[in-house]
Amino acid sequence: SALRSPLRSGAIIAMLAVSSGLILAMLVARSSVDAKIAEVKASVATQITVNPAGMQGGMGSGEPLTAEQVEKIKNTEHVSSVTSTLTKQLTENISLTPSLDPPKLFMMGPDGENKAPEQKAPVVATGTNTPEKTIAEDKLTSGAMIDGSGTAREALVGKQLAEKNGLSVGDTFTLYGETITVKGIYSTDNKFQDGGIVLPLATLQDLTDQSGEVSSVLARVDSSDNVSSTVSALKNSLGDEADVTSQEEQAEETLAPLTSIANLALAGVIGATIAGATIVLLAMVMVVRERRREIGVIKAIGGSNRSIVTQFITEGLTLTIIGGIIGLALGVAVSGPLTQSMVSNTKSSGTNTPQRSMQGPMNATGGGGASPMMRGGPNSFANQLGVNLTTVTSSVTPQTFAISGAIVILIAIVGSAVPAWTIARIRPAEVLRTE
Repeated sequence: SALRSPLRSGAIIAMLAVSSGLILAMLVARSSVDAKIAEVKASVATQITVNPAGMQGGMGSGEPLTAEQVEKIKNTEHVSSVTSTLTKQLTENISLTPSLDPPKLFMMGPDGENKAPEQKAPVVATGTNTPEKTIAEDKLTSGAMIDGSGTAREALVGKQLAEKNGLSVGDTFTLYGETITVKGIYSTDNKFQDGGIVLPLATLQDLTDQSGEVSSVLARVDSSDNVSSTVSALKNSLGDEADVTSQEEQAEETLAPLTSIANLALAGVIGATIAGATIVLLAMVMVVRERRREIGVIKAIGGSNRSIVTQFITEGLTLTIIGGIIGLALGVAVSGPLTQSMVSNTKSSGTNTPQRSMQGPMNATGGGGASPMMRGGPNSFANQLGVNLTTVTSSVTPQTFAISGAIVILIAIVGSAVPAWTIARIRPAEVLRTE
């Protein structure tokens, strides 16, 4: 009976297939995006960034954090580890030729010509007590990692800068009048970042006469449950001399585009479910109206409401299941491209622009650590998350597939409920008298 009218049944199955496919694709998109959000939050949920007030990435008018302030951060309850960074943008006091082009400034004169003074490109030097978190071991193309806790006159040099100056492991250059040995050369496949150098923190502090001073501190908290209380404690102890921000708060704002995609996907699932149930409902109402005489005859010869309703529900289930099987297969095929398309469209539309205002440190592997880059650097927290926005991996899990199948069955049940109620109200005598 479900296929009594092939053309109509085919049309119903096709619409249900589209609806079911959309349900699965949207569920996959939502679960994939939720997994990415959870992954990113888990990596930053226990990190707090402390910058000098008015300074970030070595830029600004603020004063560096002092050794006393760093000690306060270390002694704050629930702080389990501290990564300190001192960043210097060097246009002199270094023998290396910058590998980056100088910044361009424009200052229009009365004659319309650019009167801005010629700028020098900087070499960004970063001193850190955890160089392995700044430049991951697998980013070293030659040489070995430096000891961040020592005072050795050694450095890691970016590939671009090394090539510009003809440096290799074991060579030397001068910094603030002292000889520095190239301990290793790293490559992050980013021209800007590969134009810098990384030294032990104490070494750079000594060379620049900034004993104990740092330009950024990354504090890791023992539990994500203690982040808020630790942020408050640090703000109270450091006062107006430092800017204290939780990377969990930064992640919430930066991940807003992915959250929007998850909400959109949920709305798509709800919409497709309503559409599918409506299709089955209208189709079954139409079938019941066409077969009123048949229903009346069956009731007249002793057929029960239960048996007749079961017959029509079975027809509805048959159409829905056929459409669902086709739709789920379609959903498996399109879920990946659809998810990537949603992510790409969200990024290109500029919805992730809030991340440009956040510059928490991020290492070359995406974990916490001090970045050797100045503000806007490719390894900053915000830019790292920006890359993550385009690398959402979608896959159809058994749980997602099971949920999609359950929704398809729910569509059939809901769509058949009203026709079943209509069938129960049909009286054989009235049907046979009028028809």
